[in-house]
Amino acid sequence: MAEKKELECCVVRDLLPTYVEGLTEPETSRMVAEHLAGCPACRDEEGAMRAHVPAETAPRRALGFLRRVRRTRLLAVALTAVLTLWCVGWLYNQEFHYPNTEAGRLSAVEDYATAPEDSTLSHGIRAGTPLRVVAYAERGDRLYVAYAADNADNVHGILELIRGWNGRYQILRSSEAPFPYTAGVMAASVGTEEEGRLYALVGDGCREIYGIRVAYEVGLEYSERPRIYEKTYAVTEPDFFWLTEPDVLGEKLGLPEEENWWIQYAEVTLLDQNGADVTEQYRDDTVEENWRSGKSTAERFMLYVLMGGAALLGGVLVRYFLRRD
Repeated sequence: MAEKKELECCVVRDLLPTYVEGLTEPETSRMVAEHLAGCPACRDEEGAMRAHVPAETAPRRALGFLRRVRRTRLLAVALTAVLTLWCVGWLYNQEFHYPNTEAGRLSAVEDYATAPEDSTLSHGIRAGTPLRVVAYAERGDRLYVAYAADNADNVHGILELIRGWNGRYQILRSSEAPFPYTAGVMAASVGTEEEGRLYALVGDGCREIYGIRVAYEVGLEYSERPRIYEKTYAVTEPDFFWLTEPDVLGEKLGLPEEENWWIQYAEVTLLDQNGADVTEQYRDDTVEENWRSGKSTAERFMLYVLMGGAALLGGVLVRYFLRRD
């Protein structure tokens, strides 16, 4: 058998004003009545209260109406909370809506890399230009997507995205330039000085390329002129996206830890299986390598303003429905 629950005196005395006026639920009224039957002190308290309550009680229809109003308000509170959460989530998903899938990455490139139809720029990627994703890489909450355009300049670029709490990505920035090779490796740095830069090597169509020799221009703190450091990498796949942190690259190049230095790419040489230079075999002389461009997304301030506004409006409505008349 279920254990019988009994109310304590302090609870009954809190309920007595409502009980005396007949506003408690039937189950609550039964439990209070059972307590009063066995508790003289609470029974005296009830009697004193009833002496000050008019004999006429609220009609049952009026009590039923009040209960329906209360239930309606609680339903309105629940619906308002759900609608507010939906609005906040919908606003967030308008910015963070690219999944890290083959279709999602290509969609991000097509949405961001192409110039508007009315653009007056003489270079870049026109609307309608066929685009493809070459390779991608992840670092923490960042996603880097290398892409290529099928146009006269053979434009190649890198798109940087950031992951949101919904698991999808928002575009941060992109950089692109003509790629004067039919196949080869694009070298670029990604990120910002504030967030931390990474060194990227992107291979595109390196089926007959077995290695690359990368020349780095390095500026040392106690050296008047930059120095050239070289490192050779084996290529084992036709398309790839390698990312390296500055400290890791400095260690691989043997740079002194006690000095400050900076690194930038100087040259990339393509090698065949015998280690011979085959760069010129892949050079495309029809490509004019004379520009580089980039763009970035505006700060997410307005997104958070709109989300905050929706949450504030929902909170005001909830307080309104929970008010006591």
